[in-house]
Amino acid sequence: MSAVVGHRSRARDLRTRSRRRWRRLGGEMAQRVRRTPLPPPVRGALTRVLVWHAGLRTIPVDRVLLGGQNGLSTAAFAAAHGDLGWGSTPVALGPHARLLEAAAARELSDGEVLASEYAAMARTCIRETGAYFSATDDAGILDVARRFVASVQGSPETAPTGKKPAGTTPEPHRSREGSPVLVAPIRGSSCFQVVDGHHRLAAAALRGEETARVRVRRWQVSTPALELLEDMSWIGGRRELYQPVPLPEVSEWPRARHCTDRARAMELWLARYGPEHLTRPGARYLDVASCYGWFLARMQRHGFEVHGIERDPLALPLGAVAYGLDPARIRTGDAVDLLRDTSETFDVVSCFSLLHHFVLGRGSCGPEELVRLLGKVTGHVLFLDTGQEHEEWFKDSLRGWDSAAIAAFLERHGGFDRVVDLGPDQDDEGPYSGNYGRHLFACVREA
Repeated sequence: MSAVVGHRSRARDLRTRSRRRWRRLGGEMAQRVRRTPLPPPVRGALTRVLVWHAGLRTIPVDRVLLGGQNGLSTAAFAAAHGDLGWGSTPVALGPHARLLEAAAARELSDGEVLASEYAAMARTCIRETGAYFSATDDAGILDVARRFVASVQGSPETAPTGKKPAGTTPEPHRSREGSPVLVAPIRGSSCFQVVDGHHRLAAAALRGEETARVRVRRWQVSTPALELLEDMSWIGGRRELYQPVPLPEVSEWPRARHCTDRARAMELWLARYGPEHLTRPGARYLDVASCYGWFLARMQRHGFEVHGIERDPLALPLGAVAYGLDPARIRTGDAVDLLRDTSETFDVVSCFSLLHHFVLGRGSCGPEELVRLLGKVTGHVLFLDTGQEHEEWFKDSLRGWDSAAIAAFLERHGGFDRVVDLGPDQDDEGPYSGNYGRHLFACVREA
């Protein structure tokens, strides 16, 4: 393992242990409060003071994301439901809202209701907790769903509580009549997670309401995807993205790399100079050190059969959540070992911001061997960038490592017929002013 990777792994483990310690302490404190023998009115008053902010707050409906279900936490339900993106889904796009939208368009058959995302959610709750409100089977799910739709379509005033007719037994996990929607702030974000009130917020979204009055919990929460991203991130523990991630809870995080500039340069070169077969579906693409998987997703949209190599195994679930990537397409482990062990070739290969670590002696082999291995798997073109001497980070350690030297190095050690300098990226800005501006090279094999 290289020194830089070892350092990042240790830092990530420390951050993870620290977060878990604080959550455990918070959970233990909450358990002590719940176990303390107190009269219900006193317990309720303490909960309102200690757990929830006083009064109600107006928040945007489109910044509210799905939360836990039927007493299950968001993470527990997401795992049980097989959808780590559950907690990253806006309520307005969730199963409650989807059911209402479909029912508003036309009358749904029983089969359509039971085939809906709402029914799938309810089945997960039944499997994990024994019931979904009063439902314990498909007949019960159908009844709950029909009553929810009827409450919204019949009278908007009945939608927030979803109350049952007078004299019936209250259903488990159903909100008390008149109780407010409850949400928790998501850390590092302007988004909120639903604690109680999915049905009411879905109804509000259907009516086109832009805001909702809610009670906000005092402490912050996370989402499964956010946990993955924080554990995977190598940027010193800061809330920054190395590639664009289209999840609402990180939409306000700054990005170290834009990526779109390099992607456009690759696409333009392939369109102008690439062989005809590279423009047809099925051409093979490999991204070495694929990180979150943004370039894989981009090239997949262009019809490429995509493959990735990434040291961090958390890239697999994160790529699935963020971009819908198939985890089987990404190989995890040391890039050098994986490149040595494969006999495959790929029409297009990319390798971004990896080579300079080997030039600096941080890799598991020399930079010449890395470039040779990249050349070995490249069928037609390798797109590569690397840290350069003009960057403040490397003005001493990479002295002489300029664009001309890099191009000559790639041609000499990769066995390419020519190396074309496609120009610098646009990441030399903001907090990274004086860094990046790395040139992208197209390393071409003609035959």
